[in-house]
Amino acid sequence: MPFVSAFAYTDIISMPLVFSFILLLIIGAFVLKEAKIPKGFLGFDILVIFMFFFVVMFSHIINGWGNSKSFNHTAAYTGTIILFYIVIKFTLFFLEEKTDTFKLIIKLITYTTTVSALYVNFEFILANFFDLNINDYIPRPREEQMHYQPYVIELFYRARGFASESGIYTLMLEMFAPLSVYFISFSGYCKWPKIIKGFVFTIIIFSAFFAASSATFIVVPIAILISMLAYFKKVWVYFKNKQIDFYLKLTGILTLVVLIGNYFALYAKILLSLSEKMNSSSLDDRKERMDFFFEQFSKFDINNKLIGAGPAGFDILGFDDSKSIISLYYSITFELGFTGLVFIILLIFYFLFSILRFKTKFAFFLLVAFLSGAMHFYIINNYWVPWFWFIGVIAVYYRNFNHCIEQKLRQL
Repeated sequence: MPFVSAFAYTDIISMPLVFSFILLLIIGAFVLKEAKIPKGFLGFDILVIFMFFFVVMFSHIINGWGNSKSFNHTAAYTGTIILFYIVIKFTLFFLEEKTDTFKLIIKLITYTTTVSALYVNFEFILANFFDLNINDYIPRPREEQMHYQPYVIELFYRARGFASESGIYTLMLEMFAPLSVYFISFSGYCKWPKIIKGFVFTIIIFSAFFAASSATFIVVPIAILISMLAYFKKVWVYFKNKQIDFYLKLTGILTLVVLIGNYFALYAKILLSLSEKMNSSSLDDRKERMDFFFEQFSKFDINNKLIGAGPAGFDILGFDDSKSIISLYYSITFELGFTGLVFIILLIFYFLFSILRFKTKFAFFLLVAFLSGAMHFYIINNYWVPWFWFIGVIAVYYRNFNHCIEQKLRQL
């Protein structure tokens, strides 16, 4: 679900959270009734997650007991992973038709991406050419989110879709668009007419331009490059065996993107966006927060370096929200110490190795999606959105049921 801000009841209670909470209740009733769990559900990832939960709880008790903000952050750490990883993994492993489930997953991801991209395109065009902000008509949890106006050097309005801001939308796009491309062009499941496929490709590409998030134009090319190196032989064989009409179509699509981009001066505006980021108060703010991390963390004793300052450590130490760190990895290190960071890194590497053990088309696109999300988290701390955890579930699901999925794909 893309609705992490639009149609949300509060900053916490969003549609994906409500949906996953309902699943949690169903799962709880099932476990109590049947007294069993799906085969293959328990694994190294679940062990690492519960060890991470132990560190979160222990750090909260030692450092933040009685602090309401620390309690809220403790609930956010545990609740996010329970609802957006454990619950989803349990659900998918419970379903018996693994191939049909896989097909449904990538189909729904493609629908989500397409609907979101369509909205972003309309949002951008209406705001910049007709002075109409359709976000004014979509309920959001806070007034500042309702009237959030992300401009690039006062030149044009950046679209944000159903997320709270442009960078959060592109975080979803970075991880869902590669799997959408796989479904449309490489899975064998998609029977759409070619004109529809071309249209979907176009609106997805332009939604990235219209959101104009600097991080996307950095992490996605790096993710693609790393994935091509990891699957070099497969990529080489694929392009070597393609007919000339494939390259003509590819050239046509790229030419269309360039021509339309030049017409709207998109490239100049994106470069201005990147330049603004590099010379803005936003960059200065990030630098100040990082300086705060290194200054304060260096003062920790050995115990706090191991278990951190506690969830919401900046508040426990007497600082305000302006000192919270905008990087998932640094933030976890500050709040949960090196121990918490080690468990998160272990989980991430488990996802990575689950993907790399397979040399298939889907694994290539999944790797692009995974790397994009993992790298993006270096500059944001929004771990409470569901998409990265969902990609992790897909990686583990594919690891366990690749044999039946690929066997079915070969028959298409």
